[in-house]
Amino acid sequence: MTEVRRVQKFGRSTLMISLPSSWVKSVGLSPGDTVGIEVLEDGTLRLAPLSMMTSKTERSLKIKVSQASSESMLTRALYAGYLLGMDTIVIESVGGILSEEHLKIIRNTVNNLIGAEIIENTPNKITIQVLIDASKYSAATIIGRMSNLVRFMIQHIETAILENKKYLLKEVTELEKEVDRLHALTVRQLLLSQTNRTLGKYLGIKPSLATEYRGVVRALEEASDALNEAAEILMRGGSDVLKKLRDSREMLKECLDTLLLIVDRTDRSIKTLDPYLVNEVINLIKEYYGHVKKYNEMVFKKLGLDESYLIIREFIDRFNEVSREMETVAETAFDIAIEKTGDLLDISKAYV
Repeated sequence: MTEVRRVQKFGRSTLMISLPSSWVKSVGLSPGDTVGIEVLEDGTLRLAPLSMMTSKTERSLKIKVSQASSESMLTRALYAGYLLGMDTIVIESVGGILSEEHLKIIRNTVNNLIGAEIIENTPNKITIQVLIDASKYSAATIIGRMSNLVRFMIQHIETAILENKKYLLKEVTELEKEVDRLHALTVRQLLLSQTNRTLGKYLGIKPSLATEYRGVVRALEEASDALNEAAEILMRGGSDVLKKLRDSREMLKECLDTLLLIVDRTDRSIKTLDPYLVNEVINLIKEYYGHVKKYNEMVFKKLGLDESYLIIREFIDRFNEVSREMETVAETAFDIAIEKTGDLLDISKAYV
């Protein structure tokens, strides 16, 4: 939450504001200490004790590869370096030049990591630098963006079926890639916040809650994976499956619209951390399982055990996966809400 303070005049031309006492205590600032002030590109100021601004040492990871090196292990190593907060990642060939496949993996991975850039590219060595302005990415902003992307994926699937626009299913895959990028960024920020109190302030979370928030972004990433799988199932199924889904459009629309409502309310519960609202969301999700079961039974009665039903059943199962992940988000939000309330939780108005 933004604190509002009035600018006061001191002397003939000096303007001043007081510093929040909670921040002063958290960074250990005392009278007479020196602070650094940086003017950012958007005109805002970044202020921190000078010791914090000057003590940062660059972290680097060197990865040595050969022509026989595992491609999957290289991919994992690149992601691990990014997630663990490395400022530079150097990939160097010990046998001459980097292979064509290794070059492709490095470039594709960099494209999927927010803030990562290749700053050196020779035949036998590539250097990746990660430049991220932590103050631009609060936890609430990233989680809100991920929730929106999940919402957009559901809307694309619904429109692809009901309006017979199969090409929209490919957009679901592109949206899922963006969720993956945000997930990696958030994990990096959360891990770094464990050792950097200033970064924790930018993220807007307590270091003790980093694990909880990591669970939230992981669940949103898993939900997007399930929706992407649902889109791929429909693409494999072809026009006949889409037509049979449209034949039960009312029940299908009810399921997808309820899922959209769940995503929207779950997102609100993370933003507000209102235990009453979170409790309502969890109850709504449990009701949703019944909707999906009812829809599945209706489709079975109409189609029987033919090939189309098996494909549609696989598609419907992904709805349950999404709702389970949203339940994980909501339950985590409830835990955070309880922590926020402190020593007293008043649930005297909760009946369900």
